Amino acid sequence: MDNATLDSLILKLHDIQAVKFGTFKLKSGLTSPIYFDLRVIVSHPALMNQVTTLKKKNNPPLDLSYLLIIFEFDSVCGVPYTALPLATIICSTKHYPMLIRRKEAKDYGTKRLIEGTIHPGDRCLIVEDVVTSGSSVLETAEVLEKEGLKITDAVVLMDREQGGSARLADRGITLHSVISVSRLLDVLLKAGRIDTASSQNVERFIQENNTYISTKENGSSAPKKSCRELSYGARAAFPDTHPLAARLLKIMEDKKTNLCVSADVTRSEELLEIADTLGPLICVLKTHVDILQDFTADVTSSLKELETTIRRTGQPWFEWESCKEEPLLSKKDIATRLQFAKDYVHKPEGYRRNVLWTD
Repeated sequence: MDNATLDSLILKLHDIQAVKFGTFKLKSGLTSPIYFDLRVIVSHPALMNQVTTLKKKNNPPLDLSYLLIIFEFDSVCGVPYTALPLATIICSTKHYPMLIRRKEAKDYGTKRLIEGTIHPGDRCLIVEDVVTSGSSVLETAEVLEKEGLKITDAVVLMDREQGGSARLADRGITLHSVISVSRLLDVLLKAGRIDTASSQNVERFIQENNTYISTKENGSSAPKKSCRELSYGARAAFPDTHPLAARLLKIMEDKKTNLCVSADVTRSEELLEIADTLGPLICVLKTHVDILQDFTADVTSSLKELETTIRRTGQPWFEWESCKEEPLLSKKDIATRLQFAKDYVHKPEGYRRNVLWTD
């Protein structure tokens, strides 16, 4: 793809509003002056074919045929989901096996995250539509590597130039981009599609929102561990950890469990039986005392007695309503709960206290 062809591709992407300027909230929560909606290219077959040619003669060179043959890739995998059509056309035109990565495994059938014929040791080329931080490419790479595949390169249509390439390079993955944001801005500015103020606004946003700082810039100090690498006890010890969160983390570490049980029962006897049987094995018990049809103040007393007995293992008790995590209910469930709510004002004082908190 020479410069003229690349410029033509950029203008066509702008024509179909795959590139938008304005105010857009990104997945990260940031407000961006530019947005890439490359999903729309699936409605433009000719443009799809042009995009998947992926051949650029200027520096650095990019030719998909060169990548596939010289680097001896055995298969291609698109990052779900926007890049899947791109990967499909590439595999169809270049006659390469395609792998499909699911975002989550189904609970039926083969229950696999990767669909297709997998040969451990094969080299797989990852295809992506837009790269910002590179996290989606890394997630796909990790899933493929767990299947025994080797990941060394990725091809992206649009590089936002916000640190994704550097992040991937630190993980041993070379990113080959067709279009960069800086090139896109130059082309649109020269074509009169945007003004200088819009171009400078995007450039400033890109510079101020780099998503990756290499650990090499901080000398020889060890990189900060993520929460996944820290024990529950270590996370509880952080000075900015909320006291309640710290308490739960300590309990989870002491009891070596992070299990939570929701007592969806309507009889007090069942609730107390669950608390007595499972108390030592869980870290949280959510009680639905508002739906207990036979609730009395004795239930509160019994729960407190059980809590005192189990407290040696650090077992806390939480009321469901205090957690604000109500699941979807059927119409019948909603009607039943409304009736209980109507009767709520007639419950004893001990009930109302227990609805909010039991400790």
